[in-house]
Amino acid sequence: MGIYDPLNCYLSELGQDIVRITFSEIEKVLNCSLPYSAYTYNEWWANGGHSHASVWLDAGYKVVSVDFSEKVVTFVKNSAVKMEKAVARKLTKTTSVLPVSDIFARDDTMTVCGYKFSYLQDLIPDCNADGNIRKYYPQNKYINKKGLTLSHYGDGVFCCFRIEAGNWPGVYLWVVEGNVIYIGETSALRRRFNEGYGNISPRNCYVGGQSTNCKMNKVVLDHFERGKRISLYFYKTKDYKRVELELLNHICTPYNKKNN
Repeated sequence: MGIYDPLNCYLSELGQDIVRITFSEIEKVLNCSLPYSAYTYNEWWANGGHSHASVWLDAGYKVVSVDFSEKVVTFVKNSAVKMEKAVARKLTKTTSVLPVSDIFARDDTMTVCGYKFSYLQDLIPDCNADGNIRKYYPQNKYINKKGLTLSHYGDGVFCCFRIEAGNWPGVYLWVVEGNVIYIGETSALRRRFNEGYGNISPRNCYVGGQSTNCKMNKVVLDHFERGKRISLYFYKTKDYKRVELELLNHICTPYNKKNN
């Protein structure tokens, strides 16, 4: 049995449409303490992206709000979607709750310069069973026979993350709180992220490697540690280079090369 499985049993047996429970009550159910990130980061309670989210999802619930000041989380049964939205609106107006439900927290699509982008998923670092980010130093694995120096973004710690998508050609957007922070193009989306941004090759940490991968990996890590989610949007097209250039000519982002 996993350390969070007792919460699955608790929710399943309770069977209520709405379950509002304190962090300390959850710890009593688990018979252990929640990790620091559960007390600090909204993303720890996200409905997906972490293995522990399956504990409440498999029980038929979603997290609709987390109040860090009161240390309370609210679960709502998936069969009560209308109620979920009503509860979230009420909580948001009356408390310092941070809504995290995928149903109402973001748009499924966004139109930029006339192109309709579809939401794919959030970029979330891999975490241990206790909810802490798995961090690593890929540069230490490189056999540096030529004595290369580390690039500007190649030093320090990195994270791992993956996306569930096809190897489609197109243009992608990294979006935070409705703002586009990065624009990119690719001939194969899944490979670009899972073998590039989300899994840093040791060679890319050094001068002459793909420093962009290192830079954007650190962006994911930094945003997650500050409790901000990066949402990935995608526009499928074989004319991806032209579309990306058009967007970059109209949008100033904080992380595309010409702007930093």
